[in-house]
Amino acid sequence: MLIDEIVDFCDNEYSSYECTVCHKHHLCQQDCKNCLDDLHYHKNRIRTDYSCEHLLDYYVCRYSYKYCSEIIYALECVDLSRYPYFNILSLGCGGAPDLMAFDYFDLPKAIKYKGFDINESWEKIHNCIEEKSNAESVEFYRGYDVLDFFDRETIEKCNVIVVEYLISFFYSIIGQVGLVEWFDKLAQQVVSYKPSDSPMLIIINDADSIHIGRDNFPLLRNSIEAQDLTIINEYRRHFKENGYFPCSKRYLSNVNKFILPDRIKTLYKPAIKCESVQLILEVK
Repeated sequence: MLIDEIVDFCDNEYSSYECTVCHKHHLCQQDCKNCLDDLHYHKNRIRTDYSCEHLLDYYVCRYSYKYCSEIIYALECVDLSRYPYFNILSLGCGGAPDLMAFDYFDLPKAIKYKGFDINESWEKIHNCIEEKSNAESVEFYRGYDVLDFFDRETIEKCNVIVVEYLISFFYSIIGQVGLVEWFDKLAQQVVSYKPSDSPMLIIINDADSIHIGRDNFPLLRNSIEAQDLTIINEYRRHFKENGYFPCSKRYLSNVNKFILPDRIKTLYKPAIKCESVQLILEVK
């Protein structure tokens, strides 16, 4: 599977690389787990962004199985047979765990993938994904800020949009007002250009926290309906026992969809259980 190939690649890269970027900082100690924890808990004592290839190798090994599993759960909510193909737009694509989720299903349908990420440091990993993926086409666009990209650009004929752990990344900067404006642009510049021969699937998968946008995800519905489009299905899901996403239903299981290799579990202390919240929309 694609996910195993990419994790193996990143594991080899991480294990054979001598860190020369962060080692001068006394808090780093050449330990990418420390850097990731520093970023994810918004401490920013060591790093303020993910612009380090070594860090991204570690990131893929630590989080891909969890993030991919969460998207698999979301896709299992939907009747995928109604989609004649999958033209996927991934915003904040990172290491493309959503593409790995589609690969997991081994669907007998054409898959085209466009991934946007602001971080230029993904280039090496993206090149590997392009090489190893069985999708009809895989294209990555790095250095694009999706917060303002749709001010001037449209994307036509995609029938899947995935927004994974992106809103929580920028919500503290733009707040609810900015998020609604972004939803409006997304609806105007992408959703309204959906193909006529397929429904559109939209998945927001993100952290289960009140402080980083979770309760505002459903506002996307208003933006879509303002374009005279019809939402035919809406699913709200959570994994945690005490999930607080409004009107959401808990998955019966939060187990990882993959058996993680012992080496990965030992070296990268990966996140195993699914913990996100999800808004899943199908648009007619």
